[in-house]
Amino acid sequence: MNLKSKYFDSIRISKTGSNEVEAQVTCDWPDCSEVGSYPAPAAEGSSEKRYFCLEHIRTYNQSFNFFEGMSEADIAAFQRSARTGHRPTWTMGANRNTPGQSGNWQWQDPLDLVSEVSDGKARAPVKRASSGQIRALEVLELDENATAEEVKTRYKARIKKFHPDANNGDRSYEEKLNKVIQAYNYLKASGFC
Repeated sequence: MNLKSKYFDSIRISKTGSNEVEAQVTCDWPDCSEVGSYPAPAAEGSSEKRYFCLEHIRTYNQSFNFFEGMSEADIAAFQRSARTGHRPTWTMGANRNTPGQSGNWQWQDPLDLVSEVSDGKARAPVKRASSGQIRALEVLELDENATAEEVKTRYKARIKKFHPDANNGDRSYEEKLNKVIQAYNYLKASGFC
C-alpha cells in the first residue's frame, strides 16, 4: 500500500484534537479534592450539571429523589405519561369516530361549536358515493342515493333484459350485458351493496 497516493491526499487529520489534556473538574462534594468525572443534575428543571468523584456520585445517586416535592396525583400522572414515553396518544379501536357521539375533546371550545355538532343524538350515516360508484350506478340507471336493495333489483332486471336467451339468441345486447355485470361487480367490491 502506497501512502503517497492521490487517494490519501484528501484525508485530513486534526493535529490538536487528541493531544490536548481535558480540563479536569474537581469534585463538587464539600471537602473533596478528587477529580469529578461523573456528572449529575444540579436541580430539577435545570440544565446545569454537578460533577462528583466515584465515591460521592454513588452517595448522591442513593439520596437523589426525582419525585421529591411532588404530590401523589402528580407522581401518578407522571407514571401514566411515562408508559408512552411522554408522547401524546390517541384512542384506537372499533367505532372510534362513531357519528353522533361526543368524543373526548382535547381542545377548548369557547364558542360551543363542536358540542353543537356532536350533541349525542344518533344520526343516520351519510353515504357518499365515489366517482367510480356513480359511473357504475349510471350504467344501472340509478342515482347515488340508491339503496343496496334497489341496486340488486335493477341488476336482475337488466340481466334479464340484455341476456341473449331472453332476446332469442341476439348477441347485439352482449356489450350492454357485460357493462351491467361489471358495474354490479364494482359496486359489490367497493362495499356499496
